[in-house]
Amino acid sequence: MDTALEAAKNNNATKVTVVNIELGQFTFLIPEQLAFNFEIASKKTILEGAELRIKSVKGRLACKDCGFEGDSEVDRDLPPQLAVFAPMKCPECGSSSTRITGGRDFIITNIEAEIAESPA
Repeated sequence: MDTALEAAKNNNATKVTVVNIELGQFTFLIPEQLAFNFEIASKKTILEGAELRIKSVKGRLACKDCGFEGDSEVDRDLPPQLAVFAPMKCPECGSSSTRITGGRDFIITNIEAEIAESPA
């Protein structure tokens, strides 16, 4: 919120219409909860009513056992409510000896806003 507000104010925005973010799988944030919190926190600010566009970014892993490097995958053997929080097993060999190499970011990629006209 603070970053979006600061960027908008620094660019003389009078109203923010869209906030685009990239949300990594390993932030473990749930997009619906994030959108709800954004709606509540933006009240009475220039962000109020802005559309929050969330692009999900897959997590990336490196396996210390087999050398796999790539996208994580949901473990289909786990119940869905647990699988979302446990995508860190190697999709190649099943090892839990992995290192997260991507998908931990929460990035505001851009903001669309109405800008105040400069006095002539």
